[in-house]
Amino acid sequence: MLNHKPYVIISHVVNAAVIEGFIPAAQQLGYPVVVLTDHAMAHNQALDASVRVIECDVFNPLSILDVLTGWGITPAALFSNSDHLQTATAIAASALGLPAKPWQICYAAKEKWRMRQRLQTLGLPSVWSTPLLPDTTPQDDWPWPLVVKPGQGVASMDVRLVHDRASCEAYLAQLPVRQTLLAEAFMSGPLFTLETLGDGNEVVAVGGFDVELSPPPHFVEMAARWSGEQSTRWKQQALAQLRTFGVGFGVCHSEFIVTENGPVLVEINYRSIGDGREFLLDRLLPGGWFTPILQLHLGQPLPPVKPAAGEALIHYVVAQQSGVLQQAPQPQPAPGLRYRPLRAQGEAVTITHSNKDYLGVIYLEAEHREQLQQRYAATLASLQWEIAP
Repeated sequence: MLNHKPYVIISHVVNAAVIEGFIPAAQQLGYPVVVLTDHAMAHNQALDASVRVIECDVFNPLSILDVLTGWGITPAALFSNSDHLQTATAIAASALGLPAKPWQICYAAKEKWRMRQRLQTLGLPSVWSTPLLPDTTPQDDWPWPLVVKPGQGVASMDVRLVHDRASCEAYLAQLPVRQTLLAEAFMSGPLFTLETLGDGNEVVAVGGFDVELSPPPHFVEMAARWSGEQSTRWKQQALAQLRTFGVGFGVCHSEFIVTENGPVLVEINYRSIGDGREFLLDRLLPGGWFTPILQLHLGQPLPPVKPAAGEALIHYVVAQQSGVLQQAPQPQPAPGLRYRPLRAQGEAVTITHSNKDYLGVIYLEAEHREQLQQRYAATLASLQWEIAP
C-alpha cells in the first residue's frame, strides 16, 4: 500500500547505509522518501528521481521544521542515521509529535565528555577523563597513559594513545586545527559492541561483535566477529548500563572494553552500526536490519528479535601505507563470501589511521565457527593488495 505522508530521512554526507539500506527499506514499506540534507547535489547524484532531495541546514532543528513547513510536508516519520544529527532530528521529531529519541540522551551520547560526566553521575563504570580545550596544558600528574580523541569524533579519526605529558604535547602540536578534545585513561582489554533496539517501552540487545583493533597508538578496527565470546558473555551487563544511561528508543550502537572489573563504555553511537556491518546484519538476522529500525520511528512496537542462524565475521582490508593502489584483487565467488571494494585500482590512498584507510570489506558467513575460520584463512591467503609509494 502506498502511503501519501513521506518518510523523511535527515542526512549529512552521502552514506551507503542510507542510500542502499534505509531508503530502499522505506520505499518497500510503501512510503515516498524525502531526504533533507546540507549536501543536496551529492545526494541527487547518488539517488534516482523517486527520492525528493531538499537542501537544509540539518544541524539546526528549527531549520528542519521550517523547511518541512515551507514545502508543505507532513512526515510519517523523521529519521537520521548520522552521528552528528541525532540531537537535531530528535528535537524536530518531538516538535512534530512523532516518535523520537530523547534529545538529551542523544547529546550526552555524542559529546564524549558529557557522556563521561553522565556515567559518573549515575554511578556507572567509567574512567578518569578531562576535556582538552585549545588553551589546556597537559599535566604531569594525570594518570598516564591516556587516549586523546575528538570530543565529537567518529571513525577513529585523530585518536591517539599518549604515554606522558611530552608525547601528548607533541601530538597536540601536530594537529592542523586544535579542536576540543578529550583525554581519558587508557583501558586495556578486548573490545566488543552491543547493538540495541527500543520502541520507547522496551529495549533489547540484538547482539554484538567482538572487535579486533590495530596495535596502539592508533585504534583502527581490523575485523569483527558476530556473537563472539566477549559480546555474548557481557551482553546483559552492558545492556543494563545502557538502560541506566537512558538509551531507549530506536537503534543504538555502543562499544565497551572488558576491563578486570567488567565492561566499561568506550562510546555510545546513538544510530545504527556502520562500516558495512549493517549490511551483514540485514542478511544475517531473520527480520532484517533496516526495516525494523524504520518501523520503530513509525510508532510500531518492537518486533520479536530472532537470533541469527550461523556464524559471521567481517574483515577490513586496511592500507598499510600511503600511495597509489596498484593491485586491488576481487575474491573468487564462493559460498558464504561477499566482498565490497571501497577503493579502485589506480586510486591514491593517504593514511589517516582511521576507517578511511579501508580498501575493501570481506564478509564471511558459515554454519559453524570452524567452517568460518577455515573460509577466513583461505580467503586472506588467496589475496594481496599492493600500494606503490
